[in-house]
Amino acid sequence: MMAKQFFTLHIFAITIALFMAAWSSAWSENMLPVLNSLERNSPELKSIRQDVRTSLYVIKSGRSPDQVPQLRFFKYRVKQDDTFWTILAKTSLDMDTLITSNNLATPRDIAPGMTIYIPNMRGIIYKKKNSESLDDIASKFKGSPEVLKIVNKMDNDAKPAVFIPCGKLSSLDRSLFLGTAFASPVNSGRKTSGFGVRRDPIQHDKRFHSGIDIACPIGTRVSAARNGKVIFSGYSGGYGKLVIVKHSRNYCTYYGHLNKIMVKKGDTVSTGQKIAISGNTGRTTGPHLHFEVRKYEKPIDPGLLLNR
Repeated sequence: MMAKQFFTLHIFAITIALFMAAWSSAWSENMLPVLNSLERNSPELKSIRQDVRTSLYVIKSGRSPDQVPQLRFFKYRVKQDDTFWTILAKTSLDMDTLITSNNLATPRDIAPGMTIYIPNMRGIIYKKKNSESLDDIASKFKGSPEVLKIVNKMDNDAKPAVFIPCGKLSSLDRSLFLGTAFASPVNSGRKTSGFGVRRDPIQHDKRFHSGIDIACPIGTRVSAARNGKVIFSGYSGGYGKLVIVKHSRNYCTYYGHLNKIMVKKGDTVSTGQKIAISGNTGRTTGPHLHFEVRKYEKPIDPGLLLNR
């Protein structure tokens, strides 16, 4: 749970909080319209689907921005049979829209009883950088500044986050959400310890475990989990022999307790490339690979990101 909260915080949660605070400043959340049903005969659902079609047509065809529907958000309480994918299909939204509108880290986040936001057009919620203007954002997403102004009810650049009609997440953000961003560092082995607070196998007290342990024989091939650059290669305290690879978007992977390292600091590696063989060095109770994923130096549960 701690990893999931960190993951969503750094990718989406701050952005949606800023956006909703700015967008709905004139209304309380209780005044947002409610979508009671995803059945085809629901008038609210019909309205949403029509607005999605209209906004796509107007924006993609370069029609006058005045023809873009007014942006609206509906509150919907997830039903027992709903899934992330069925909600997409019934609302005509796309994956990126539902992700950024609801702080979702994985499709499994959708659960019966939770309340989610359903906008009436496709797009993403985007946190502005300090110096970015609407023109900068429109250029970045190959859109129209006038459309951004109309959709976000803006006369200036004051809002901290904006809705980008027809905007898309990066392929990395999408793969992180789907759990396909990182390949498994070993082809075989058994997970013996998970991420989070656990009883320490040596000190026998409760401590935070910043990665996962995969039991495997000494000499097992260890591969890079994603393309990147080696920023550390050597011995590091309890990790024993350690390799750290830095990836795009400030992600790093750690490979600990190695027997032999095959790469050096500064090397560029590709997904699946052999970087070491596993061992039993450092603070261990038996042969295994310690594997971590970090973003901005803070650990994330590898189980959320591994394509296994």
